[in-house]
Amino acid sequence: MKQKIGLGISGKIRLIGSNYNKDGVLEQVFDREEHNLITHDGFDLILNCLGQTSQPSEITHMAIGSGAVEDIDGATLTSEDQRNATVYAHVENSLTCTFTSTFTTVVAATEYGLLNAASEGSLFNTAGFAAITVDSLQIVATLTLSDVG
Repeated sequence: MKQKIGLGISGKIRLIGSNYNKDGVLEQVFDREEHNLITHDGFDLILNCLGQTSQPSEITHMAIGSGAVEDIDGATLTSEDQRNATVYAHVENSLTCTFTSTFTTVVAATEYGLLNAASEGSLFNTAGFAAITVDSLQIVATLTLSDVG
């Protein structure tokens, strides 16, 4: 009997915070990971890439905010403070991709999201974390596809 194999998708974000020291040099003060949640809009983006002849806009931006994270139905960050272009990376034949952005002068950020537009757009995924205030916050979002049996 053949085993049925399904497809799984998971994600995490890596938060790397830095502050300027007394000599004006940026020094890392923390590096931690958080899980994220793909939204219904995010699943729609994935599925529309597979089945539509007219492709949806690609994910181009990352945002941070100071609100409470929405659930799977969330379409925006609850209180967006900054939105930056993000850098996409994927190695052919691997099961992961990353999106990376760096934010400056971060004050009490508590939420994150990937979006497919410079303003508005669809919220692909989101994550919440304890409030972060730093001079520089780099976020690396990793998405991984896997077989599930």
